[in-house]
Amino acid sequence: MPNIMNPRITKGMQISEMSEIIQNSDGSFWVPSQTNDAMVYRVSLVHNEWTCECPDFYHRHLTCKHVYAIKFWSAINHVEPKAPEPEVFARDAIQCLRCNSIRVMRYGHSSGKQVFRCKDCGKKFREQSLIKKARYDPEIIMVTLDLYYKGISLRKISDHLKQFYQLEVPFQTVWKWLDRYARVMNQYVATLVPQLSGKWHEDEMAIKVKGEMKWLWNVMDHGTRMQLASEISKTKNELDSMRAFLKAKEIARAIPREIVTDKMGATPMGIERAFVREGKPKHTVAIAGATTPHANEWAERLNNTVRERIKTQRGWKSDNTPLREGQRLYYNFIREHGGLNGLTPAEMAGLREASGENRWMELLRKSLNQRNKDIKN
Repeated sequence: MPNIMNPRITKGMQISEMSEIIQNSDGSFWVPSQTNDAMVYRVSLVHNEWTCECPDFYHRHLTCKHVYAIKFWSAINHVEPKAPEPEVFARDAIQCLRCNSIRVMRYGHSSGKQVFRCKDCGKKFREQSLIKKARYDPEIIMVTLDLYYKGISLRKISDHLKQFYQLEVPFQTVWKWLDRYARVMNQYVATLVPQLSGKWHEDEMAIKVKGEMKWLWNVMDHGTRMQLASEISKTKNELDSMRAFLKAKEIARAIPREIVTDKMGATPMGIERAFVREGKPKHTVAIAGATTPHANEWAERLNNTVRERIKTQRGWKSDNTPLREGQRLYYNFIREHGGLNGLTPAEMAGLREASGENRWMELLRKSLNQRNKDIKN
């Protein structure tokens, strides 16, 4: 039986002899179409495999005539094919997971996530999530955190996701998100150094923790309104006061020049014990009345903000609840302060880690990036 040559090989040989093939600077080739003079196809070598943009290769995944043309042309002209060099692209460009090309197209959806197809190597892949192996979009997770710290209950958040996003998310899952990601972001912000005014306000408020009344010690900076500490204690003595100021000193990484409180009690000894090495800051006892020079209205206003949120939570379940630090995170980095011209306390303190349109997502992205660096090191 006579040996019949593959027609793709025959046509590829004709193209290599009669058409003008152009080699690009990145190692790929432009090959003219045999049927349309205005059409050219890009042929590339990706991971030692040839790819082409023509319909024959796209639909059949077989070596097409344009690939054969490049093989013949390379042999005749003594050109050694090479893989395309990396391209310079915008930060928001989608890269192929196999060949790193940015020549990708949208290719439907899978499990609610966008699917892409690479035009160079044919690889299909889903849109990469900020959180690896996450079932839900990170923005959905951040929506739940935002709603919760704005006063919405877990069950109402679960219903919100069902009504507006068609997602069946149990309220227990919402709670796990609150716990996990608030801790991740708090670990990151604990490494930041705020620029504070040097004048602190301290006040205590009664809260219910697992059915038992306890004290919540709040310490904030006057100039930036940044909440520095939020500590829980069963009693109200100088040791409890000391622990609150030690925590504030740890976050601030600085020593205040003045501390304002609303009454004496155990606070003077707590301040003295917390700053025994650095020297005791000036202690001012606030005089009642918002218009007085040393009024403690800043701390009282902070207490009211915390009190409004705890009321809908019906108290906290434990001293180490993630809600305590999560509330401080929301107050400092997410919530715009009415007295700061639309800025957050963190922004007022020179911390711009969450200053974009979506503060939650920006803070989460930087927190996860920092955690990944720490794991690698």
